[in-house]
Amino acid sequence: MQALVLAPGDKIVLTGDMSRDRADIETGLRSAGFVPHPAVTKAVKLLVAADPDSLSGKAKKARSYGIPVVGEPYLEKLLQG
Repeated sequence: MQALVLAPGDKIVLTGDMSRDRADIETGLRSAGFVPHPAVTKAVKLLVAADPDSLSGKAKKARSYGIPVVGEPYLEKLLQG
């Protein structure tokens, strides 16, 4: 998998029951310059799933569009760095 490069303004979708409150995660995304988005579209750059192996509708759609599906640990690194 090639390295994922995200830029301010990129849309990120969350799915599943996260370990932290979703509102807190979305606040962190906004503070880092990203845009929390409610649904997977071709404009979305990343799907963060509570279970990265999920077969949910959002995960299936993201994969069909070639959007990376990652777990919460990736998101934590992204927001810290």
